[in-house]
Amino acid sequence: MTPLLPSSEHYLQNLYAMQSQDAKRLWRKAIKEKNNYECIYCGHKHPEQHLTIDHVHPRSLGGNNFSSNCVPACIECNQSKGSSYWLSWFRSTFPPNPLTEQRIVQWIQ
Repeated sequence: MTPLLPSSEHYLQNLYAMQSQDAKRLWRKAIKEKNNYECIYCGHKHPEQHLTIDHVHPRSLGGNNFSSNCVPACIECNQSKGSSYWLSWFRSTFPPNPLTEQRIVQWIQ
């Protein structure tokens, strides 16, 4: 009997057998699923189609497309953050929340 794989490993195994477009869609879904379909910034749960993938360190400022730099964010938070540095934007947008800040730092490390 084959042991069950954690969902992220399951997704990675499927990447080999898929077209590029399918692989990208599955990768994005895995990021959203990893955070239980909650926006990493505001913490609200959203339907999958209402979540986007945000680059914590914006690509326009040299950020990459690695999973460690990509987090699930609701449309509102992602648009509000834009290409801002995440920590200064987060602190100016939300009340102090060290637990959420720590969660984001852990995600990107």
